[in-house]
Amino acid sequence: MREEVINLLNDLNRTFYDELAEAFAASRGTSEPGLVRALAQAQPGARVLDLGCGQGRVAGLLPAGCEYVGMDFSSEMLAIAERAANTSHLGSTPRFVIGDLLDPAWPTLVPGRYDWVVLRAVLHHIPGAENRQAIVNRAAGCLAPQGRLLLANWQFLEIERLRRRLLPWDVTGLLPDDVEPGDYLLNWQREGYGIRYVHLIDEDETTTLTTSAGLTIETLFRADGHHNNLTLYAVMRIT
Repeated sequence: MREEVINLLNDLNRTFYDELAEAFAASRGTSEPGLVRALAQAQPGARVLDLGCGQGRVAGLLPAGCEYVGMDFSSEMLAIAERAANTSHLGSTPRFVIGDLLDPAWPTLVPGRYDWVVLRAVLHHIPGAENRQAIVNRAAGCLAPQGRLLLANWQFLEIERLRRRLLPWDVTGLLPDDVEPGDYLLNWQREGYGIRYVHLIDEDETTTLTTSAGLTIETLFRADGHHNNLTLYAVMRIT
């Protein structure tokens, strides 16, 4: 994928989350069973890095004593996370950092090794297969020796209401040949209008991302949504 297309799609998503941050945060359900299930494995006192943290929901699901760092490229989403995070049980103040996963230097913003690195509903917003792999590789490099990486991505083509929101590429001035297989645009019509770039990361791509990063999948399951199939979750460890 050409660099100018990557930048256009990344800017499209940043604009969406900055301009519609409040509406997006309010639209999230009260719970995500899959996320609760995956994070149930986290131990008290764990160091947790939440990449693409959005409104910081992960922080509120962690056990007591955890050290939490959240990073996102949207200053508006981070502002919501800082206001809303109910993290008194953590025992330490969560840290929120603005950073873009497409910047190869992002690990310098969150130095150290973590027991858990979370990529929840963010990797599918990254344009370009090479970029997605590079991000997973860097995330794996942030893991402590016995650490776990949690990857969660929407399976939006299986959800009828989401399929109805797909848009043609010409609304952004792009052609189908400008993007890669599995790339799509989704519209948003709730307290405003917006467009997001999304890529379908299915089980095959999840496996490729995992093995290429030197990781092994421990747990793979689907959950969330009306039929428990909205999100594909994978918990990985260093091979």
